[in-house]
Amino acid sequence: MSVGVIDPRTNSGQLNAVEFLWDTSKRSSAFIQVHCISTEFTPRKHGGEKGVPFRIQIDTFKQNENGEYTDHLHSASCQIKVFKPKGADRKQKTDREKMERRTAQEKEKYQPSYETTILTEVMYPFVVTINEAK
Repeated sequence: MSVGVIDPRTNSGQLNAVEFLWDTSKRSSAFIQVHCISTEFTPRKHGGEKGVPFRIQIDTFKQNENGEYTDHLHSASCQIKVFKPKGADRKQKTDREKMERRTAQEKEKYQPSYETTILTEVMYPFVVTINEAK
């Protein structure tokens, strides 16, 4: 389902990361699937509608003269929420019902939903690298 992604690689020492090459002159998209275990949701049994927030960050590096990808070009990220089974369906239904009760003027304050996520640029001082996140 990913488009323009070349040579995806994982590192056993970094379970929360994947590396891949992509051609910046072409449109690319990455399909990401998040797997969680039940203990990562809530300390209590209830609250499946709340979800657990995660951040997806994409860092783009340029290849240097030695063939290494060390020159940082750009970083972008977005927040996603992962839900317990059926929790996402419940949350979408609840959110949809809340939006239906709002006036047209109130609805303008909210961003419409999309089938794909466009990441937001992250300024360099706020970039979180994998080594710093440990």
